[in-house]
Amino acid sequence: MSRKKLSKKTRKRRLIVKIIFVLILFVICFSMFLLFSKKDRAFLENLNYDQSGEITYYDIYGIHMNFNGKFELDDNFNNPKLVLANGNKEEVIDWNLEHQDNNYSFETSEYINGGINLEKLENGKYYLLIKAETKKDDATVYEYFPFTNQTEYDDLTYYTLTKNNSNKKIDISWGHYLTYELLSFNIENAKLPDDVYDITIDPGHDGNDSGKIVCSDVSVPDDMGECMSGTSYKESDLNFTVSKALKEELEKLGYKVKLTRDSKTDTVPTYGEMGSATTANTTKSKFNFALHHNSTNIPGGMSSTYGLEVYVAGDSNFDLAKLLVQNVCKYGNTSTSTKDEFKVKDGIYQRFSDDGITPYYYMIREVGGIATHAYVDGNNEEYDANPYYNSNHTAEGYLLELGYIDNVRELQNILDNPKGYARGIASALDDYLN
Repeated sequence: MSRKKLSKKTRKRRLIVKIIFVLILFVICFSMFLLFSKKDRAFLENLNYDQSGEITYYDIYGIHMNFNGKFELDDNFNNPKLVLANGNKEEVIDWNLEHQDNNYSFETSEYINGGINLEKLENGKYYLLIKAETKKDDATVYEYFPFTNQTEYDDLTYYTLTKNNSNKKIDISWGHYLTYELLSFNIENAKLPDDVYDITIDPGHDGNDSGKIVCSDVSVPDDMGECMSGTSYKESDLNFTVSKALKEELEKLGYKVKLTRDSKTDTVPTYGEMGSATTANTTKSKFNFALHHNSTNIPGGMSSTYGLEVYVAGDSNFDLAKLLVQNVCKYGNTSTSTKDEFKVKDGIYQRFSDDGITPYYYMIREVGGIATHAYVDGNNEEYDANPYYNSNHTAEGYLLELGYIDNVRELQNILDNPKGYARGIASALDDYLN
């Protein structure tokens, strides 16, 4: 069957549509071209666009950014490196690289809190590229290849920690040079927005949830939380006392700090936009410390278990955790916990759900988004949704059990020295960053 011949008017209309489409595409490409500086264009026009890598995963966890990806290189290329480059400056990024024949796969770190340290990047605009060696006229030359985005995620904006009353803004953007996709880092000095913080602190429990209640006279509190003759102490109040002291210590060091609650009687939801598990990410903070005090439920202050426990996410390096243990023990006049369950190193603990991967404590799991396998998406009617469960830009979280308040001797040390515990945490973070 022969196709019906189009009328002259219809052919003309279709031709006009095609011309308009081409013109629109040209305008878009030309506009994108003009977005780049003359220096950028000179660098980008010399990239090798015949082949490119693929980014299959990326996130920011705390102060570090991680990438997973893959690429293929022709036989005439070797010794590939991952670089941030702009033609004038270039920084080689560490990666774990594997390959079979010409097919490569990589990750920038085996740890969720490793990878590119965003705090150390210098001002300027850079591009994430593959750099590989090849031979031309018997001389070694280098060519650069861009990446395409094969994830569901798009641009990110990161604000550095406050240092000497100043900050930097890092715009990490997927853009196009002509028709080619590439990833850029634009780094410049910027004032920290009012709603962005460096560090968040969650004083565990709240005005509606006291946690454990203990008595100074080693009696057992009654159903109303009252003691026979001694003073009753609520875990929620002790958590707040140390948290407030920690905020003051960190602010002395120049950091901008937010508590998830501002008094002993305040209540705070778990999720939502400003919950105990979400404030860190709503405010784009880099570190979140959840402070608690432990108990064994042995009545009358007679527990023999004592000591500090620092809980960390899986696939973490322990650099900061070790400093937290060391400095809190030093300034808090305490020691590491005597509990063996969940211990991976002295004072450092990891507790997982049944799958052995997902962190048990929501103050680690839900704060960390995709890096820590957060999953509270609102499908369970018992909980509000965590709006950041699927986020790839989250805070690095630690849960500290500062001591056992049903151990009467440890309780007294906690009551006598809350500022020591706070100083230990603050000095550990400062040592880690500096």
